[in-house]
Amino acid sequence: MDLEALGTCKAFAGLTEDELDSIVAVADRLEVPEGGEIFAEGSEGESLYVILGGAVELRRSGQVVAELGPGDFFGEMSLFNRYIRVAGAVATAEARLLGFRRQRLQPLILRHQPAAVKVVQRLGAMTVERLQRVGESLSAHVADEDPALAGALDEYRQLKQRLVAGWALAYHSIGKPGKLEIASTKPSATAADLSVAYSPGVAEPSLAIRDDVDAAYTYTGKGQLVGVVSNGTAVLGLGSIGAAAAKPVMEGKAVLFKRFADIDAFDLEIDETDPGRFVDIVVALAPTFGGINLEDIRAPECFDIEAECQRRLDIPVMHDDQHGTAIIAGAALRNALELVGKDIGEVRVAFAGAGAAGFATAKFLLVLGVAREHLVLSDADGVVYAGRGDCNYLEELAADTGARTLADAVDGADVFIGVSAGGVLRPAMLRSMAPDPIVFALANPTPEIDPALARETRPDVVMATGRSDHPNQVNNVLAFPYIFRGALDVRTREINREMKLAACEAIAALAREPVTAEAGYDGVGLAFGRRYLIPKPFDRRLLPAVAGAVAEAALRSGVARVGLHLGEYREGLRRLAHL
Repeated sequence: MDLEALGTCKAFAGLTEDELDSIVAVADRLEVPEGGEIFAEGSEGESLYVILGGAVELRRSGQVVAELGPGDFFGEMSLFNRYIRVAGAVATAEARLLGFRRQRLQPLILRHQPAAVKVVQRLGAMTVERLQRVGESLSAHVADEDPALAGALDEYRQLKQRLVAGWALAYHSIGKPGKLEIASTKPSATAADLSVAYSPGVAEPSLAIRDDVDAAYTYTGKGQLVGVVSNGTAVLGLGSIGAAAAKPVMEGKAVLFKRFADIDAFDLEIDETDPGRFVDIVVALAPTFGGINLEDIRAPECFDIEAECQRRLDIPVMHDDQHGTAIIAGAALRNALELVGKDIGEVRVAFAGAGAAGFATAKFLLVLGVAREHLVLSDADGVVYAGRGDCNYLEELAADTGARTLADAVDGADVFIGVSAGGVLRPAMLRSMAPDPIVFALANPTPEIDPALARETRPDVVMATGRSDHPNQVNNVLAFPYIFRGALDVRTREINREMKLAACEAIAALAREPVTAEAGYDGVGLAFGRRYLIPKPFDRRLLPAVAGAVAEAALRSGVARVGLHLGEYREGLRRLAHL
């Protein structure tokens, strides 16, 4: 009976009878009378519960926050870390429960027991999805001018951060640690297979490559392989944490390459902060790869490192922190300007943040048509103005302006782009902006201004952030997998301006298309407008749209080394995207 009831719980669905037996063997069976307390709000969590029969309410501060029945589960975050229950649980009808204590499940997880690993992975994924749905719902209500929910939203985000932190550690450690493994693409079951995969047969492709280095694209995985390379000097919002600590992030980048563009990627964490030696190492490793994605390298070193790698290598090299952000922000800006009826050559743009992402985005906006005299950068020292004496890369974009503070720069501006720190854009600054202000507050995890506060301050604002729980997420994953897909498929020597512009325009154009079933996710209610400026990351149409445009731009601009039929290529990309 327990097995049948347990199988109705989504976290346990699909397990074999033997797997369910192994899980039930470590469970506690509980019968709770109507009105009985299962655990109290504020108590320390130690068990996950699955309801076999009856009904349970979760209550917070006396208010019912969830009504649960057979097949539902609750208390799952106790499996990932020690935390204080944020709600109490009470049986509203006599309840039969299975309780799974952390200390009894953890030994199974550490031994990689298949059923335990599967269950915990599912529970974590389902919990994060549930947290995201609640966050999106609260954000939508706040955006719909229900300011009373703003406090609840802030409290919820703090709770979510704590819960996700625990799951993130469990996610990376359960089962096989990390996120990557190597899989063979050729048979290797017999001695005959291995005699070709390795000695003596492997000598033949080696000799072919000796005679023609480009044969590596035919006989090895080089043409489908990207190196994700970092020295850990500017990792996410964590700063300079070192090469080893950067590995989870670089592994994650490799996962995104595979998930969205079917590109294999190796993460390479290089323990070297000297730019010249770092470049020498990357160049020495380059024969392994069809392309190099530089990642999380601090400014200003990142500019010289990218330029020197590009100069010395004949494969595509891109520092994604610079160009990925620039391309997505550019696509979002194009569409935002169309919505508010402003010309890109006339708008005034103020930046907060002049590091790798800010500087590269500013330069890209000039390529898109923003007038040089209408663009002002600022950093922690104020406005980057001509004569400030920076004596570095900032001199290139130093403005001839009397503005000295961010408030000065924002006053009367049409566009604010923040790639700096949370809270730097004050409501008074936003009020000083031109009608229909466009605000891209991209700092993570705390934007330069909270979207709810921004809309309360200026109901006419067009808003984007770097967060997934708000509309219009400016996320590099919309660009880099597809740029490299197109670049690899035509074997480009570089990723040039034309290819970046093509990616930007393809992303912007896709957001103007109706969100159909082809997108591959529930896009009900999404339509081009202030809350939908750029596609969602899981839009399957991005692969053929962006990679196809990038490959075409490479062919037209003369940096491709192999030709292809663009129509057939796009059809192949559609099949790859399961369209």
